[in-house]
Amino acid sequence: MTFPNQQILHRVTQGDEAAFTQLRSYFHTPAFKFCSVILKDEQEAELIIQDVFAKIWDERFQLKTEDNFQSYLFMNLRNQIFGQMKKYTDPTARTQYLEKIHSFKEN
Repeated sequence: MTFPNQQILHRVTQGDEAAFTQLRSYFHTPAFKFCSVILKDEQEAELIIQDVFAKIWDERFQLKTEDNFQSYLFMNLRNQIFGQMKKYTDPTARTQYLEKIHSFKEN
């Protein structure tokens, strides 16, 4: 059985905080590695993860338990990272941020 199973996801959609904590704990390390590699900043990675899991909790009633949660999570992490680019109004900062992302794709 792979984690998360449909029972845990179903419990999350019902508002079970313990199931959500279990889900978050299971995926924290891979999410952190993913974000850290792209961002090259551990604090920023933690903020991204926190934001994404907060969004997942807020939208828990719309989660589809039959979908692949891991794909859903990493798509949200990626989108949140790209959304961070909007914070960089300085062209130099934006360029540096994009270079980090492009170097991740090349590796």
